[in-house]
Amino acid sequence: MSEHGLISVRTQVVLDTLVGSVADTVAERLSDPLDYEVETALASIPGDAQLARMGYLARAVEVERFERAREPMPWLADHMRRSRPDGRTWSDAAAAVASDLAGTEPDDRPEPSDEQSVSWKVPGPGGHVRYYLALRTAAPDGGPVTREMKWAWLAGFLLHCVREAAPPDPR
Repeated sequence: MSEHGLISVRTQVVLDTLVGSVADTVAERLSDPLDYEVETALASIPGDAQLARMGYLARAVEVERFERAREPMPWLADHMRRSRPDGRTWSDAAAAVASDLAGTEPDDRPEPSDEQSVSWKVPGPGGHVRYYLALRTAAPDGGPVTREMKWAWLAGFLLHCVREAAPPDPR
């Protein structure tokens, strides 16, 4: 691969190791309480609330495990600032930003060169890993996964990204 920061890997290795490990950790943390602002934002994301929560937790695991995932996202902080001109709450603005960005993601596995693929703009293991992780958590038995299911997962994932880039106001 010629793009900066990308390496070529075998899909099956990614599925067997990285995706499985993250999915297992997410499953272990599903009932863990989250900050009030995050819980409120997750409740505002349309669709499957459990999948949104799984996406949120998946990003938390990425940040813990991958140094690259901790890099700043100034583009996302700017996006969040622009979404709050009228004094909207952090939770409302964050849910809207995450939902809007999730809607730009392609239905199929995103490519690094796809300008619409927000999952490749977020630092960390990349859009392919996130795509397979969304599929795995949405249908652990390998059943069909709808666009709405992937969208809810990605919106939750992006909510965590928003929290990293533009955290809620201190209380």
